[in-house]
Amino acid sequence: MNEKCKAVCAVALMTAACACAVTRLPILSAQKGALAAAEFILPVGAVQERRLSSKAPAASVPEKAVSSFSSPASSSKKPASSSKKSASSAPTVSIPSGRVQTQKLPSKFIGGGIYETDLSDTGESQCGFHYKNSNQNHKLDAAAVLRERPPLKIKANGTPMVLIYHTHTTEAYAGVTRSRDPSKSVVTVGEALAKSLRAAGIGAVHDTTIHDDPAFNGSYTRSAHTISQNLAKYPSIQVTIDVHRDTMTSSTTGTRYKPTVLVNGKRACQIMIISGCDDTGSLNFPNWEQNLRLAVRLQKGAAEQYPHLMRPLNFGPTRYNEQMTPGSLLCEFGTEVNTLDEATYSGALFGQVLAKQLKALIS
Repeated sequence: MNEKCKAVCAVALMTAACACAVTRLPILSAQKGALAAAEFILPVGAVQERRLSSKAPAASVPEKAVSSFSSPASSSKKPASSSKKSASSAPTVSIPSGRVQTQKLPSKFIGGGIYETDLSDTGESQCGFHYKNSNQNHKLDAAAVLRERPPLKIKANGTPMVLIYHTHTTEAYAGVTRSRDPSKSVVTVGEALAKSLRAAGIGAVHDTTIHDDPAFNGSYTRSAHTISQNLAKYPSIQVTIDVHRDTMTSSTTGTRYKPTVLVNGKRACQIMIISGCDDTGSLNFPNWEQNLRLAVRLQKGAAEQYPHLMRPLNFGPTRYNEQMTPGSLLCEFGTEVNTLDEATYSGALFGQVLAKQLKALIS
């Protein structure tokens, strides 16, 4: 082969190699972004709860800002004071019985800048479950926490044991993201959770009061008032669950993440429990360790009952009205790109997990 031919061949090979590299760059970048998403502890744009002085009133809790809702739409409508939704109006969810099969989904883009992925195995691991600890002064010793019994007096005779409510009641899912219509929002997820508990004999009260519209600021103060009203009306309540919908969006690429798992062949959104900690003693949150006992039992129980249903337990220096009872938790069901059906299914599944763990505390 003469020198001219060699030169032409070399140029052709270099051009082809460059073309292949350029073609792969977006894919490699996207995969790197997906791995970064697995390290999220709070939703993008979320603001850690401002630490309160020990003399601060229990209800004066700052907001958990969500990036997908920068400013609430103005509305002439007044928030519903108590828009109670009957159990019969919630969609019927088929809950797995007998052998349960869960399957991790392969991480991939599914269109519209949405990346469906599994986050269940991220973070640290103890006692068969995953967690993320953002505290500076407190470590999580899961085995020690599991040895401590949650101070809850549980009965399975229909007496109200669990309060389900929504600080950000208008959070919704794919195609809507915010809605006052309870059939499109986290209210439907909360009702699926309540129905699952009731079916297991655990009495549940579902309060669907709207706290975040027309005014978003002050949502936690208003939901604290709702909790207090329900605790006064139903003094038997031992557990409060604040049902939310999360947001996970890359600040650099705009990719939106959809944490999802297959349970008996059906897609369910992954769930994150937030269990706060008074890391510096400034949150006026004396019962955080009692809440953590329940959170750890639920996280471990879910990992055994429905593997990969849960994102890592979020253990951090926050409060989010969890000071109200020794069994108060906040749960994020999916993100704004999960579907309502996926979130509703997860609500029913989580109800089974919660019912099983509460029944184990009956003495």
